[in-house]
Parts: sequence; structure tokens; C-alpha cells
Amino acid sequence: PDPRQVPHAPDLVSLVGSRIAHDLNNPVGAIANGIELLGLTGQMDGPELALINESVENARRRIKSFRIAFGAAAPGQVVAAAEIAELTAPGADGRRLEIDWPVAEDLPRRDAKTVFLALMCLESAMPWGGRVQVRAAPGGWQLAATADRVRLEPAHWHILEEGPLPADLSANAVHFALLAREIGIRGRPITLARTETAISLGF
Repeated sequence: PDPRQVPHAPDLVSLVGSRIAHDLNNPVGAIANGIELLGLTGQMDGPELALINESVENARRRIKSFRIAFGAAAPGQVVAAAEIAELTAPGADGRRLEIDWPVAEDLPRRDAKTVFLALMCLESAMPWGGRVQVRAAPGGWQLAATADRVRLEPAHWHILEEGPLPADLSANAVHFALLAREIGIRGRPITLARTETAISLGF
């Protein structure tokens, strides 16, 4: 039978995301270990090594973030508060968006997945930098982002307002569709407000 028509069929998109992130993390981790050894043995030192090491660490953080955002989130799974703090720390992944998200305890993986997708949407709208606050709200989450300059693609944000999925949706905007689907699965309403310098998103 067609797995798309089977009740409770596995989420193939999320499973593919988990598989890709898992398989990429191992070789990137091996590269990081090799660079560390080179530094310890003195075979390679200086700004070149620092630059390579920074790039590898940024790649590792990005892969971990992708695994949370695009990967599977089975019931009962959690994401450690320490991991979320690491992935949203200033400068992580080379991103320009400053994230203020005080996490006091581990989160259900489904909640972390939804928030990370929302952060990706805000990052797309603020490529020149900005600041976003993430706070738990009664029954959900509230994100408030500000920037000197915001780039809004109306068709992308319209997806979150239950608008149609554009036939020409590009890969660099797929997180909008995935966030809309994730929130829809959870049966939560979306609140969205946009101005030239701010975006607020609740779900």
C-alpha cells in the first residue's frame, strides 16, 4: 500500500532529515578531531588552523540545528537544555541573528523542532542581523524579533497564515512550509504580526 495513505505512516521527510544530519555529523566530527590533533602536535598552528577549526565548529552546530528542525521527533524524546543553549549562543553557526532564549530545562523534541523552524523563518527575514526573544507562553511559544531592516517575502509568510503553498517554493524557504505543517499537526493557532522592523510569531 501507498505509505502516504496509511494511518500513522512514518514522517518520511523528517526521517530523511535525521538520516542526513546523522551521516554528516560523523565525518565533520572526525575532521574536528583531526584538527585538534594537529594543534596538539604542533604540525599546524596559527590563524589558518583557527579559521578551519571555527568553520568546522560552525558546521557541526548547523548540522545539529538541522537535525532538530528537520529531523524526526518521536513522542517522549527530549532535547537537552544545554544543547539548545549551545546551538543558540551568540555567534553559533556564523549566524547574524542574536537569540535570547533562556532554557531552564530539557524540552520535548517536538517543541524544540517547532521553535527551531520558526527561528529559521525569522533568520530568513533578517539576513543582515537582528535580535529575537523566545519565550514559553501558556500552551505554546512566543517569538518577538526586531532588526534595523527586515526582508519580507509575502508569499512565504502567507503560508503560515494558511495560505497556499507556492508551486515555485524554493529549497531555501522550505522551513516555512514545514513550520506551517508542524503547527497544523499540533492543532495550534498562529498569531503573526509584521512591520518594517519587527516580526512577532506565536503558536
